[in-house]
Amino acid sequence: MKLSKEEIKFIDTYLESNEVIYSDIRQEMVDHIASAVEEKMELEREDFYHAFKSYMLVHKKDILKNNKKRWSFSWEAICQFLLFLVKPYMVIFGVLLFFFFKNVNVNLYFSEDFTLKNLFFVLVLTAILFQSGYIHFYLKKRFYTVEKTAVILAIIYYGHLFFFPVFGTEQVSYWTLTVFSFLFFGYVVFFIQELIKFHKHRFNYI
Repeated sequence: MKLSKEEIKFIDTYLESNEVIYSDIRQEMVDHIASAVEEKMELEREDFYHAFKSYMLVHKKDILKNNKKRWSFSWEAICQFLLFLVKPYMVIFGVLLFFFFKNVNVNLYFSEDFTLKNLFFVLVLTAILFQSGYIHFYLKKRFYTVEKTAVILAIIYYGHLFFFPVFGTEQVSYWTLTVFSFLFFGYVVFFIQELIKFHKHRFNYI
């Protein structure tokens, strides 16, 4: 017995009210719950409301627990990013960055008023503002596949705060410049690729 659009929407609204905030995760859960409720209605000759209520009474805790595990912290995104960084074209890009920073002292182009640390802060802040604006003003919905990469950007940001000199008079080593330039620009390319993959499946979500 297939559920109506109104009944599927009811399940979606129910999950959203229980803090399943990401539309793509919610869609997976809706599909799973709808299939289970349809089977329950068929086998036990119940109407939608009673079948849904009895199913959620048993499975709600496990379903919502799974949701919290997925959006609290994303090791999956970090692993995907690390695998992306060792792709041949990224390795070549990293080598080119290394030789560039080793042979060009970019510290000479910065002063105490605007340091390399300030530049990286501006770059990371720009990326954060772009992602936030893209989600809130363009997508207007939250998607796990888009937001899961934010943890990578946070690691890069806090890493640059720790490894870059506190005072503008100190020079940044070419190793530090290579690593953080590689991570930041690698993240930008990785995020764009994730967006492209996301948009191929975007309209499958409610």
